[in-house]
Amino acid sequence: MFRFYYVITYPLTLICLLLLSIYRGIVRYALPKSCNYIPTCSQYAWDSILEFGAIIGGVYAIKRLIRCRPGHKAGYDFANLNLSGNYKWKC
Repeated sequence: MFRFYYVITYPLTLICLLLLSIYRGIVRYALPKSCNYIPTCSQYAWDSILEFGAIIGGVYAIKRLIRCRPGHKAGYDFANLNLSGNYKWKC
């Protein structure tokens, strides 16, 4: 669920989403495709920042970027965990 109050209330979240949209719009096309996960790391960062805010979502995005490297297992990894570690089902 898209939460507008994160974007409006926290300027840091807005700045992070702006930087991500610049990356997703321009920079990623200049780099080779290297993400092992579905969804991509930029989409994961976008979802986690929208869901948890800039600080906690940024920590989740950095942890994901550390995991996303050649030789590491690949697969599905969605940003639908809440703070207690339980999955949030979005219907």
